[in-house]
Formats: sequence, structure tokens, C-alpha cells
Amino acid sequence: MASTLSRTLMFVGIFSVVLASSHLLTHDAKQAEVLRPKPSTLDISRHPGPLLSGVQDWFASFATLADMPKEERLRLLKEENEWKNRLVMWLFPNSIRERIPHFWQTWCRCYLLCAAVYFLVGAIWSYYIYFCFGDKLFTPETIPAFKDVAEQIRVSNIAIPLYSMLPTLTEYAAEKGWTRAYPRVENVGLPAYVLYFFLYMASVEFGVYWMHRGLHEIKWAYRLLHFDHHKYNKEHTLSPFAGLAFNPIDGILQAVPYTWTLFYCPMHFLTHEILLFATGVWTANIHDCLHGQVWPIMGAGYHTIHHTTYKHNYGHYFVFMDWLMGTMHTPEQYEAEKAATAKSRQVASMAAPVGGKKQL
Repeated sequence: MASTLSRTLMFVGIFSVVLASSHLLTHDAKQAEVLRPKPSTLDISRHPGPLLSGVQDWFASFATLADMPKEERLRLLKEENEWKNRLVMWLFPNSIRERIPHFWQTWCRCYLLCAAVYFLVGAIWSYYIYFCFGDKLFTPETIPAFKDVAEQIRVSNIAIPLYSMLPTLTEYAAEKGWTRAYPRVENVGLPAYVLYFFLYMASVEFGVYWMHRGLHEIKWAYRLLHFDHHKYNKEHTLSPFAGLAFNPIDGILQAVPYTWTLFYCPMHFLTHEILLFATGVWTANIHDCLHGQVWPIMGAGYHTIHHTTYKHNYGHYFVFMDWLMGTMHTPEQYEAEKAATAKSRQVASMAAPVGGKKQL
């Protein structure tokens, strides 16, 4: 436990230092003119100052709107969210759509898109792996029964309306200016966008890992919330449709690191939403029991082990957090252990007495 705590504190410390350093690189207090054009390249002869100043100027050279007023950023965020609503709300007659408040239009859009991702991805994925190539990818006893898949769809249908509230509330917070989300890549420039993207994902990976691990190690949380998902605890009970089959509070808790990171790490808001909805595709992938062998991806081979041992592979997209915290168990290790167990049982059965005599 002490080792895990020290590693956690080490990660938090390194992340904090890098995040603070990124602000030094991407914010130049001398730039005060609103919407002042920046040069496309760094003129070194014009800035012979220290290294930090030069790096700041290089970052700023990509940020053509770096000094956009906050009010303008919030206006662009809301206009972008209204545009996303219109992409979906055209399904409703104008007379109905105009009466729905912006907040509930956002929830409706998130609900419809979440349901579409779940059913389309789940159906296509299942058709491909079970009907097209099932005889090559699975043995008959490892293909899930229809009743298990139907149960997963039922649980997911109950949860999706509540799942949709998280991105809705996140958009509301971003529109109010409570987060550090920004509407255009040009607000910070391409180098800073990439830097903040990696910081954002590091925070998400850390948050998802500990949220997931906590739902296992806190007994009442597992019993009341996470058990609903771990009813599917063998290869033949898992399917792509199990990806969203959670108690809705459990599912929201495991996604909320995507939201809380926006409050301290700058992030392009549309990228944030694409990443959040991409988890719908990702969860279908990691519940199909097929080991893709793509390091360092925390694929289905790792997640199947999580569903059978309950104490390994809590991570999100990548294996790094489990490796750092000592909870990683690879599919290769798992298969080797299964083979060793099977061999020991075979030896024991051969040595067992048959008819009162040992079998030679």
C-alpha cells in the first residue's frame, strides 16, 4: 500500500510540474493586445533573450488568436454547441424544437448520439466477430448466449439517459466559463494543443484507473454499483454490448475524469467531446474477448482478465497506469498460468489411485 501511495504521489507531482511548466511556455504576460496577429515563424534575431522567452515566442507564433477575450471564447463555445444540437434536432418539427430549452436540446442530442453509437457499433461488431468469423475466432462454448446479450442491452438502455447528463452538464459548465476549455486550436496554437492533449489524457488515464480500482476495493461501492457490470465474469458472458452495461452511477463515475480534468487543464472542447464519445466504441472493443496484441493498448485481452480475476488491469486506453501501480497482468502471463494449472491437474489425475492402486 505504501508503494502504491508513493507511486501515486510521484505521478501527481510530475503531472503538476509539467502542467505548471506548460503555462510558462504558452502564456506570455507581455502579449496584451487583443487579437494581435502573430508571426508565422520565430524571428530569433528580434528576441535574443533567455531560452524560456524564445520557447514562449515559438509557441505563440502558432497561436493567431491567443489573446481572444474570454467573452468571445464563450460565445464561440455556445455557438458550436448550438450547431451540434442542430445536427440532431432537425429530427423534430420546428414547432417542438423551438420550445425546448438549449440545455435539454443538448441532453437530447447526447442521448440520441450515445444510443446510436452503442447500438450501431455493438451490432456491427457482433455481426462481424460472431456471424462472419465466429468459427475462426471462437470455440462454440465461448460465444455468449442471446439471453446474456439481451440482458446487457436492457441494462444499457436504462443507463444511457443518465450517461447523457454528464456531457450535457459539462457543456453547460464550459459555456459558463467555469472550465479551461477553449473553442479553437488557434487559441493556443498547434504545439500547445498537442502538449495539453497529452496532459489531458494523462489526467484522464490516472482518474479512470483510480475510479475503477476504487469501485473494486471499496466493498460497498462494488456491491451497490460495480457488481452489476461484473455479473459478466467469464468469456462466454461478455460481448460488445456489455460495454455500457453498468449501473448508471457507476458508468458516470468512470467517465467523470474527462470532465473534472477540464477544470484545471486547458483542452480543445470539441476534441474533449469526441474523446468522451469514443469511449462508446472503445468499451465495445474491450468486451469482445479478442486479444489484439497492440502494445501499449489496454485491449480486450487485458480487460477479459479483469473480468475473471477482479484485481488486475483497471486502466483505460493504455497499460501505463497498471504498470506503474503494479496491477498489470498480461494475456501472455494469464495463458501461461492457465496452461500450468491444466498441466498440474493432469499430473495429479494421473497420479490419483484407480481402483485402490496408483496408475503407472
